[in-house]
Amino acid sequence: MNRVLAAEAVSNFGSMLSGLALPLVAALQLQATPAQMASLLVADVLAAALGGLWLAGWIDRHGRRAAMWIADAARAVLFVLLALALWRGWASMVLLLAVAALSGLATAAFELARSVWMAQRVPADQLARRNAQLSMVGSLSETAAFAIGGWLYQALGAALALLLDACSYLASALCLKGVPEARGGAEPAAGSAWRALLDDTRAGLRAIAAHRSLSAIAVIEVLLGASMALTGSAYMIHVGRDVAIAAGPIGVITALGAIGSLIGAAAAERLGAAIGPGRTMTIGLLAFAAGAACIPMAQQAGWLAIGWLVAHQIVGDAGHTLHAVHDRTLRQTAAAPALLARVDAGLRAAGQGAMLIGAGLAALLGSVASARTLLVVAAALAGGAGLLAAATLARPR
Repeated sequence: MNRVLAAEAVSNFGSMLSGLALPLVAALQLQATPAQMASLLVADVLAAALGGLWLAGWIDRHGRRAAMWIADAARAVLFVLLALALWRGWASMVLLLAVAALSGLATAAFELARSVWMAQRVPADQLARRNAQLSMVGSLSETAAFAIGGWLYQALGAALALLLDACSYLASALCLKGVPEARGGAEPAAGSAWRALLDDTRAGLRAIAAHRSLSAIAVIEVLLGASMALTGSAYMIHVGRDVAIAAGPIGVITALGAIGSLIGAAAAERLGAAIGPGRTMTIGLLAFAAGAACIPMAQQAGWLAIGWLVAHQIVGDAGHTLHAVHDRTLRQTAAAPALLARVDAGLRAAGQGAMLIGAGLAALLGSVASARTLLVVAAALAGGAGLLAAATLARPR
């Protein structure tokens, strides 16, 4: 398990670097328009949502460690080729969109395979603790990537920074050496690739619909996806332009989210054991909503506004991690072993689809509503997710 945690840390570091490097290349090297910048996010999320559904059946039938290794190798090759294209002057937005989509697909495959591997190889009574550790290493690697990624890009240039990104994926693959394989147990796919995709998607959705907790998680994923899309679309406009917080403090405030994530991960196992995973997930979601509600409370530059924004990062991220640890554990234990990846992919697709819809709504509503109004709606959606969890997951069976 320690090797998988190390692979997760390095792989997540690479994913965060990729998420920073691709927009920087688009904005600085290719002079991308706002619509082109948005298309990078759409390509990543759409490929992860649809591709995850397609790959989930394959992961359920084959080796999970092999799937993680292939995903790491594929991302390493992608970013080596992109670095070469930049060095030779061949880069274009079309190439960047293709890399964003394929990288999003490979990342989805890695995360699906890692989750299923844990469900098979980790005893059920240790899953919450291991998922909390996973959240901790993910938070630390994300903070490190954001803290140094821009400086790496500035110091090394785009091509060398992308080569370093590729090396992080190779390091993740090396961490998986010696990890015991977990074989798939699902039935072989029948018919054409399209028929297999439809059958696999239907099997995952049927399993979600048949399980009360998984059905609730699906709706919660939709609410959270829409909430985070609205927040992501309006945050910088509200904080940087309307409240007029400078870029430097914004970066420091954002980095403090790691403290909240670590608090949530540290408390997740004990709180779950004390009051139950459903109630812990509910508390986490309500804390996430409370954190989201802090953002529109910041209305004028100054220490009070900074205090509200810091509260958002610490309270909101702690709550999100509390929920995420037990959400992941519930997915791993509620689904039938042969359907684990397909159920997880269906739940992820619901959230990612809601994110795309939420981003589209933000673009439409942005012309008639203020950024602060969008942030209030985002907090209300997160609160709705918490109330739904209270009514379904937190109630005794």
